[in-house]
Amino acid sequence: VFVQGESSAAGFPYGLGASLAGVLDQRLERAFPSREIEVISTAMAAVNSFALLDFADEIIAQQPDAIIVYVGHNEFLGILGVGSSMRLAATPGITRAFLAARDWRLFQVMSQVYARLRPAAAVAPATTGESLMARVAGERSIALQSDLYRRGLRQFESNLGRLLEKYRRAGVPVLVGTLASNERDQSPLAILAGVESDAAGAARTAYHAAQDADEAGNYPVAREGYAWARDLDPLRFRAPADFNSIVAQAAEAKGARLVDVHGVFVAASPNGLVGESLLLEHVHPNLDGYFLLADAFFSALIANGLPGEPEVNVTTAEARRAMPVSDIDRFLGDYKVLRIKAGWPFSDGRIPVTLPAPASEAERLAQELYHERISWPEAHDRLRRHYQAQGDRVGYAHVTAILADAFPFTGSLQFETAAALIELGRPRDAVRYSRRGIELEPRNVNQWLVHAHGLLLSERERDGRAALEQALALEPGNR
Repeated sequence: VFVQGESSAAGFPYGLGASLAGVLDQRLERAFPSREIEVISTAMAAVNSFALLDFADEIIAQQPDAIIVYVGHNEFLGILGVGSSMRLAATPGITRAFLAARDWRLFQVMSQVYARLRPAAAVAPATTGESLMARVAGERSIALQSDLYRRGLRQFESNLGRLLEKYRRAGVPVLVGTLASNERDQSPLAILAGVESDAAGAARTAYHAAQDADEAGNYPVAREGYAWARDLDPLRFRAPADFNSIVAQAAEAKGARLVDVHGVFVAASPNGLVGESLLLEHVHPNLDGYFLLADAFFSALIANGLPGEPEVNVTTAEARRAMPVSDIDRFLGDYKVLRIKAGWPFSDGRIPVTLPAPASEAERLAQELYHERISWPEAHDRLRRHYQAQGDRVGYAHVTAILADAFPFTGSLQFETAAALIELGRPRDAVRYSRRGIELEPRNVNQWLVHAHGLLLSERERDGRAALEQALALEPGNR
């Protein structure tokens, strides 16, 4: 299964564990413990539909069983967007032609010759601490229905249609989602950034009117008002409602499965007003929001029969508790959001980020990681050892499993995870890791023993006996 999208598909600011790929990988492997299911993410920050289309042929070459697409927020101001400072050409067609030609050897040689002959252009240095949002935003006021706005719609419609058509011709099932963003608790970004224009003023007026309706308890009117304020916001870091219409139309035209992510977020939000209960700032979900996003696609995969009927019924509540995100990841994500909100467009100047005094070992390690005094693997290894010393078996197993998934070719981590899960009474989940362990270290008796233990406790007696026979073949005298 391949996942395509932007930072909100990549799990920012928590990392892979919160991403569509991270959550789906765990859910699919727990639901289908006897099968090896791989979820691969190509999602990354600041890209848009051009990048997804550019990856399509290489993804098709891997013969995927399904593709998940969640994209649209960066279409105006992401790299190659119509309002980006990092765009190549005025039309989508010319940009696509450039992206296609750059792989040609002749084009590469010509580019090198041109670069040697042409004087180097002066490049303005990035302002210290300038965010990626600030660097990519070229046009900071794109009014609704303006020429540039319509060019953005055409770009998205054209690229998404071509992308889905490629997959349709290749016979690959695609699930494409509508977009959710913070409407209730995110005032127009243009106002926060100090944009002075009629468009920004209209967005402010609409947002205040929606707040009035919200306070009066008129939630349907408030919902429409907040969405209208988002659409009027000329600083276009959130996808407008027009994009969800384009997604729905493209899915129907190209035979893709539509996943109504926006509708799921509305249904899960208090009074149907999507805001800070599920999102951190303008578009990135919090942990509950990321689980909801992945759950929408998981449910759609199952409903469409793509992986088949689940072997094990893992409840939604259980899957949420087991989400592969550590306390270190959670605290680090909070610190990254503090840093983002201290700069443009959320603030008109740089506000120093001050971290709170750490109240736990996880928070202390997260701050060490934030200041780049420790690596991610080292921080998590220290945390699991801390849990082990404290007798916290659940915490130890959770973090060890996160490390085992991050480093699937390290046999010792697979063994330790399997053993820890068996101790917690989760043998079916343990087999996922013990199976990796015996594949990595087929002559390690302990790998076969923990694998047999997990199989027998999962009531797979024949497989368990076969694993014990392997252990005896390696070490006949093993009592």
